[in-house]
Amino acid sequence: MEMDRERLKKIIEQESQRLDNQTVFGGFDQYLKKMIQKLSISVPEELLIDVDRYPQMSNSAKSIFLRDLETYLKDGHQSQPFTPQPSPPTKSVDSQLSVRTINGVGPVVEKQLNRLNIYTREDLIFYFPRLYQDRGQIIPIAKVGSSVLQTVMGMVVRHERIATRRGRLLKIVIQDKTGQVSLVCFNRDFLARILTPGKKILLTGFFQMAYGKKETSRFEYEIIDSEDIQFESILPVYGLTDGLTTKKLRSLIDTALKTTLSVFQDTIPQPIREKYHLQRKPEAILELHHPSRSSFSELNKHRSRSQIALIFEEFLLFALSLKVRRHQIQACRVQPIVLDRKFIDHFVQKLPFELTFAQKKVIKQIENNLTSGSLMNRLLQGDVGSGKTLVAIIGALYIVKAGQQVAMMAPTEILADQHYLRWSQVLKDFGIEVGLLTGGQSKEKDEIIEKISEGKVHLVIGTHALLEDYVQFNQLGLVIVDEQHRFGVKQRSRLKEKAVVPHLLVMSATPIPRTLALTLYGDLDISVLDEKPVGRKPVETVAFSMKEQAQAFQQVGSFLEKGQQAFVVCPAIEESDLELSNVNEVYGQLKNKWFPRSRVELIHGKLPSKEKDDIMIRFSRGGIQILVATSVIEVGIDVPNANVMVIENAERFGLAQLHQLRGRIGRGDQVGLCVLLYQGKSQDIQKRMEIMVNTDDGFLIAEEDLKMRGPGEFYGVRQSGILEFHLADPFRDWKILEKAHEEANFILQDDPRLQKPENQILKKEIERRFFQISSDELLIEA
Repeated sequence: MEMDRERLKKIIEQESQRLDNQTVFGGFDQYLKKMIQKLSISVPEELLIDVDRYPQMSNSAKSIFLRDLETYLKDGHQSQPFTPQPSPPTKSVDSQLSVRTINGVGPVVEKQLNRLNIYTREDLIFYFPRLYQDRGQIIPIAKVGSSVLQTVMGMVVRHERIATRRGRLLKIVIQDKTGQVSLVCFNRDFLARILTPGKKILLTGFFQMAYGKKETSRFEYEIIDSEDIQFESILPVYGLTDGLTTKKLRSLIDTALKTTLSVFQDTIPQPIREKYHLQRKPEAILELHHPSRSSFSELNKHRSRSQIALIFEEFLLFALSLKVRRHQIQACRVQPIVLDRKFIDHFVQKLPFELTFAQKKVIKQIENNLTSGSLMNRLLQGDVGSGKTLVAIIGALYIVKAGQQVAMMAPTEILADQHYLRWSQVLKDFGIEVGLLTGGQSKEKDEIIEKISEGKVHLVIGTHALLEDYVQFNQLGLVIVDEQHRFGVKQRSRLKEKAVVPHLLVMSATPIPRTLALTLYGDLDISVLDEKPVGRKPVETVAFSMKEQAQAFQQVGSFLEKGQQAFVVCPAIEESDLELSNVNEVYGQLKNKWFPRSRVELIHGKLPSKEKDDIMIRFSRGGIQILVATSVIEVGIDVPNANVMVIENAERFGLAQLHQLRGRIGRGDQVGLCVLLYQGKSQDIQKRMEIMVNTDDGFLIAEEDLKMRGPGEFYGVRQSGILEFHLADPFRDWKILEKAHEEANFILQDDPRLQKPENQILKKEIERRFFQISSDELLIEA
C-alpha cells in the first residue's frame, strides 16, 4: 500500500513536468481516479471535481491542481467536523491576514472568495449565513417525504447507473433498518469515489417519491467516522459563487474560527453588555455559524441573542464614529469665505426660472456655513426634481469666486457626463472652467489632472476617480457628493487625505424620514428641499394589470406618435442570467409585437461601459425612441423629450424606488406619463398602486413604504453600499439603532475623546474601521 502511495507521488511529479495527461498509459486522470479509490484517500470534493475536468484544463490550471494535490497528499490532512468547543490553539492568528494563509486556499479558491468580498480571515469569519434551514431530528428513512428539509442516517449499500438521454446517471442507494433512499447525482459523478459502499453518512435533503421509490436530488451529506456524531439540527445557508461549494466554504470558515476566533475582543463595554444582556462577541460569532442555542425562527428573523449582540456592536461603533466625526468637524477652524453676492445675483437673474422658497432657504444655510469659519458638513435632501443640483452649483460658485476649487462626485460615469454637459457651457459664460474626470477616460486624463493641480480648472466633475492619489488639487475648498447612499463613511473620510479638509455638501434624492436621517447621518447637518420648481409639469401615473398590456401600450403609443421618447424598466433583483433573459424577452416583445416601427434599444449591466455610454448618448439625442433597461442601470440622464416610463412588474419594486424611477421623466416642458404594469391581486399590491397613482410627494411615499414593506425592505442598505455592516440593517433594526445611539451619547458625555482606559478598545476599533480619532486642529488656508 505504501509503495502504491509513493508511486502515485512520483507519477504526479512527472505529470507536473509534462502536463499532457499522458504520464501513464490510459491517461493520468484515469490512473488518479483508480488510485484514490484503491488507497481510500479522502480527497476534498473540490479536488475530485477537478480530476474529472483535468483533460480539459489549461496548463496553468493543471499546475495549480497538481500542486494542491501534492500538498494534500504530503500533509495527509483530513477535513474534520467542527466541534462547537474546540481546544484553544497554541497561538492565535492575526485576523487581518489574507485568506491565502488558510490551509486549503490556493489561487483559484482565493479568487472565488474575493468575488464574495472575502479577502482576510476576518472577512471569512464575518461572512454570516444568509438564512437557516431546519433539519429537524434524525428520522427513519421510512418516514421521509415532504416539502420540508429532513435528515436521515444510513449506510451506502450500492451504486446504480441509469441510462438517460444525456448519458448514464449516477444514483447512490442509502439504507437504514426501515428502508432505502436514492441520491440522484446530477453532475456529481465524483460522489461515487467519496460515498463508497459501506460508508455511513448523515443525509439532509428534500425527499420525494419517484416511480414508487424514495429519492432526493437536493441534498447534503456528512460522512460519519464515529458513533459520537455532532448533529446540528439547524443548517446555515451561505451565499455562494461559481465553483465554490457549501462544503468547502464551511470547511474554510471552521478553519478560520479555530485559529482566529480568540483574537476578537468584546468591543461593547461590560456595563452596557450587562444592561442589555448581550452575548460575548466570540460566542455570538460561533453561534451564528454553528447554532446550538438559538431557534430556527429567531435566527431567520435576525432576533437571536447572538445576532442582537453583533448588531448592537455594529450600531454602537457606527454611532460613536459619526458623533466623534461631528465633534472633530465642529472643532475644525477654516478661513471664512467672503461672499460675492453680486456675482451670484447676476447668475440667478440669468436663470430661465425663479428659485423656490425652499431653495433660497437652503442657499442661506450654505452661506452661513461658508462665512462662519467652521467646516460645512451638510446633507441636502430633496425629492426628485426639487432643484438640488442648482443649489449645489450656487454653493460651488461662492467657493470658486473666493479663489478655491470645487470637486463634484457622481455615482456613475453617465451621471458625471450629464452634469458636465449641462453645466460646462452654462458656467463658461460666467468665466468658470469646468473639467470632467472619470475612471474610463484615457486621452485627456493626464491633461485634466495637470490643469487641476495648477488650479486652472475651477469645478471638477467626476466619479470616485476624484479620490485617487494621483489627483492633486491646487486648493480644494468644497466637495459636492451626488447621491449620498452610494458613498459610505470611509469614502467621506478619505477626503482628508487630499492635504486639506474641504467643506462637504452631500445631495440625496432618496427621501428618508427625518428621524431616521438624523440617526444615519449623525455627522451631517440636514437641509430639506420640499418644493418643486414653479412651472414643473406633473407626471400622470396609471396602473394596469399585466393582462391589460394592450391598453397600457396604446397610451404609450400616443406619446411616441407626438415624437416623444420612452423608458421601459424591468425588475432587477440582482445581476444574473435570469434577469438578463427577462429584459431580452421584454425587448423582443416591444420590438416585434408592440412597437415594430419604433427604434428600440436595450441596455443592461453586462454591456461594456463604452457601449452603455454610446446608447445613452444616442437616446439623449433622440436616436432611440424606446430604451429598455434594468432598474440597476442609471437611467437618470436628463432627456427632456423622454416623458413616458413603463415599469414592468411594478409590484416587485418598493414605493420609494418606483418614485425614484418616475422622477426620471417629465423633466422638460411636457406632461409626463408613468405606466405601472403589475401582476397579482392582493390587497397589498392594490394599495401600493393606489398610493403611486394618487400622490407624487416623495416623503409621504417614503413613510408609506416604511410602514407597508417593513424597515428591512425600505431602502436596501446593503445593496446600495451606504454602510459596511455585516449583520445590521438600520431599517429593520431601527429600535436597536436607537438604543445604540443613546449609549453612544452617554459614553461621549463622560469621555468626549474616548481617552479613558475602559474606552480604548472602542477607540481602537473605530480607528480601524472608520478613521483616526485625532484632536489636532485642521485648517484650510485662504
